[in-house]
Amino acid sequence: MKISRLSPIGIFDSGIGGLIIAKEIKIQMPNEYFIYFGDTKNMPYGEKSKNFIIKNSIKIASFLYKKKCKALVIACNSISSNALDVIYKKFHKKILIFNVIDPIVKNKILFSSKKIGIIATPATIRSNFYIKKIKKYHHHLDVIQISTPLLAPIIEKGFEIKKINFLIKNYLNYFKSIDTLLLACTHYLFLKQQIENFYHGQVHLIDIQKIVVEEIKKKLNEKKLLCLHSPYKKFPIFYTSSYLPTFFEKKVRIIFGKKALIKTHVFNLF
Repeated sequence: MKISRLSPIGIFDSGIGGLIIAKEIKIQMPNEYFIYFGDTKNMPYGEKSKNFIIKNSIKIASFLYKKKCKALVIACNSISSNALDVIYKKFHKKILIFNVIDPIVKNKILFSSKKIGIIATPATIRSNFYIKKIKKYHHHLDVIQISTPLLAPIIEKGFEIKKINFLIKNYLNYFKSIDTLLLACTHYLFLKQQIENFYHGQVHLIDIQKIVVEEIKKKLNEKKLLCLHSPYKKFPIFYTSSYLPTFFEKKVRIIFGKKALIKTHVFNLF
């Protein structure tokens, strides 16, 4: 399969969380064209088994590969922590593969931290992926992680932020004396401001999307696949695995602009 600078970037997540990554890609790499897949039918992945996550992720990755994408961006922590090895083994010789965990745990920003808290889905916590990775690169760090199973589903359903502040407080009160917090689910990035308000600026929240996309841009450039100038305008395509959820469409319109000509496709993959 022939790919070039003009080939799309494939991004996938269990739902809307990866839209934050997609937005950052448009900010840092404005000439890039991408295809997004949200597995809205099977969300949340955080409550699914490792086998289920692997099986569905391979199907989505295969779909995006057939769309002649030059890179796959796994914009989901549950997938990255449970299926990355399998996806990498199947596709790494064919296409560039990125995830939302490795760029963070390898980043020098963690050298300035002493005690880090991690909130994530049950699937991510169960995998112990973050603990293994962080300890590999940052022996000095004291790491505390907790499962926050209710956050992703209610974010996906579009609950008002005010109504979930009590959940944020309930979860975050578990942490004592942390200096850094890692939102280890891309859905949680929608709550970043509320979490910062909770800590009154006393705890550093890592800018996950910026670090991840900086890595993507760097690697694309090294492989001479970064699109610097596009001869024509191509708008991103959004696929879902169920009939288009209203909140998903709403978020796409909000993030990419109300006047943006976004092609939204319902793709019943499963």
